[in-house]
Amino acid sequence: MRRSCDCAIAVKSRGRARRSLHVYIDARIDRVGMTIGGNRVRQLQNMTRRIGQLLAVAIMLVGFSVVARGQQEQAGRDRVLTIDAASEAARHIQLVPARRVSTMGKIAATAMVEPDGDAVAQITTRIPAQVVKLIVPQGALVKPGEPLAILSSVELGDAKAQYLKARSLEGIANQNLKREQDLYTRQISALKDVLAARAAYDSAFAEYKAAREKLTLLITASDLARLGWSDGHPLSEFPLFSPIAGTLVTRDVVLGQAVTSDRPLMTVINLDRVWVNTNIYESDLAAIRIGDNAIVRAMAYPNSSFEGRVSYIGSEIDRKTRTILARIEVPNPNHLLRPGMFAHTVIDGSGGSREVIVVPQSAVFDYDNKKIVFVADGPNRYLARVVETGREAENGVEIPSGLKESDQVVARGGLALKGMLINTHSS
Repeated sequence: MRRSCDCAIAVKSRGRARRSLHVYIDARIDRVGMTIGGNRVRQLQNMTRRIGQLLAVAIMLVGFSVVARGQQEQAGRDRVLTIDAASEAARHIQLVPARRVSTMGKIAATAMVEPDGDAVAQITTRIPAQVVKLIVPQGALVKPGEPLAILSSVELGDAKAQYLKARSLEGIANQNLKREQDLYTRQISALKDVLAARAAYDSAFAEYKAAREKLTLLITASDLARLGWSDGHPLSEFPLFSPIAGTLVTRDVVLGQAVTSDRPLMTVINLDRVWVNTNIYESDLAAIRIGDNAIVRAMAYPNSSFEGRVSYIGSEIDRKTRTILARIEVPNPNHLLRPGMFAHTVIDGSGGSREVIVVPQSAVFDYDNKKIVFVADGPNRYLARVVETGREAENGVEIPSGLKESDQVVARGGLALKGMLINTHSS
């Protein structure tokens, strides 16, 4: 009906345009006739009327092309498929209506287990060094401050030696200054001796401070306080400590390997608590709140479930997937959940219920990198409708856009229609 109206409007528009063109041409001819003879006027009038007829035909063709293009655009959105009522495919097709259902706030989605970002320590060296001893094996539990490996650095050994030397010279210069001041007080030595001792001490103290500042960039304050000539360890050696309690999950070093500060050497993760990250559809955002309870089931443990709470909801929607990050913190005392595991989550949203369009999962097909649904458009006539899909639930797949309530969709027998669509597209 709409296409017939479009054609009628286009024909009326062309008629009005043609009449307006003739009126304009006749008016121009009448003006010319005031100054030109009758024969000449008739010749010009016949010629211009032919031109008008050609222009009218051109306008008609343009109108038809506009209508045809609109029809093609409409057909491009919904590909039309027609099948024989007596065919085997037609007998197997089953239609069901798209339903509007009310969800009770439970949001199901796939997820990924990640380590708690506040309980991960990547351990590296501040200076170029060589691995001389490995203490803790990969996978072992470690405590805060526990040494993991011993490294050796020529740069560190030189810095320690310079510091110890400067500290000794500063002490000697300080003692000499005190002695000269005492002698001068008892009028035994001259003032120039005191001034010379003061200059020597200031120079030694400056060198000591410079050596100390350099070394504090390489070792901790506690190590600096314990540093001495006879502590039983080579000056060039230093340990790598774990700053947190956890599990040594990676150890990317071997004995004798030269290492630098541009990459982590070991990683310690505390798995007592993990993050479970899931992507929530934009349409579900109003249903969840920080603090909502959630149930997590890992694919590795299908008969077990883990309880957690939503601790973070992202601030930006992904423009491609129309989803947003939701993070669930889950206690993991037995370390069953490991980073990288796939999981399934059900969030008990406290934001209330909402209404969505739902179709059976069997009604949704992948085609040309899109999701399509076959919608009935009369007897044995079907439209391949591109839709946007939401989350999967027990009662079907949510359709945020592309369908309306009571649209008759193909729930069974759609594979035959998809095959016809592929053949039509390839031909």
